[in-house]
Amino acid sequence: MNAILLVAGRGSRLGTLTDNKPKSLVELNGQPLLYRAISSLKTAGINKVAAVGGYRSEMIAPYADTLFINENWAQTSIFSSLLCARAWLEAETCLVSYGDIFYSPELVSALLESPGEINLAWDPDAVSLWQKRNEDPLADLESFRIDNDRIVDIGEKITRIEEVQGQYMGVFKLTPTAWGWIEQLLSSLSNEEIAHLDMTRLFSTLIQRGHDVFGTRNTTPWGEIDTPSDIDVYHRLYPAL
Repeated sequence: MNAILLVAGRGSRLGTLTDNKPKSLVELNGQPLLYRAISSLKTAGINKVAAVGGYRSEMIAPYADTLFINENWAQTSIFSSLLCARAWLEAETCLVSYGDIFYSPELVSALLESPGEINLAWDPDAVSLWQKRNEDPLADLESFRIDNDRIVDIGEKITRIEEVQGQYMGVFKLTPTAWGWIEQLLSSLSNEEIAHLDMTRLFSTLIQRGHDVFGTRNTTPWGEIDTPSDIDVYHRLYPAL
């Protein structure tokens, strides 16, 4: 199985840390996030890794086996970056990962063995992690409900912490069959709607259309980095990672 890393963004909330490099090259404990992701993927048995670059994409190229470019990275959503790797998604099952997260090889192995055409990694302890990252975790958390390993609700605004069973992590498995479902959905959308389609809205719409979206529970260290304070949080949580 191959993997696709979505690493087109600059990460403006990281301030000066991304003045001269993309968000995925920000370091945690001395290692760029992109290096950590590729290490976890290949340790778990991923064969080839493609990256979809945008901002300062020339700095991404040395890390990836294949480089796709989202020329409109600043005006489009992360789904538009995924579309740049359409040839891989049509051809074979791929693991897809955001570029601003870190996770373990064990999670990758679990996803490789997971059931279903779409399977998302999720964190059952996300509320606790978000409370460490944000003074107001409700400002960033989204709805997430799962039943018998099938996700039934994802990506909606919430008003109470109690509504959250966990949180989608930004790494998932996608088969060519599932990509066919997505292509059918895209045929009903305008170019502008596609350009601004986010991933949780995509998954939510597929669920509403009757497609099964499965979830794989994560129990190993992971994190998402959006701000400089996030880096401080993970340095405290995982000083030896």
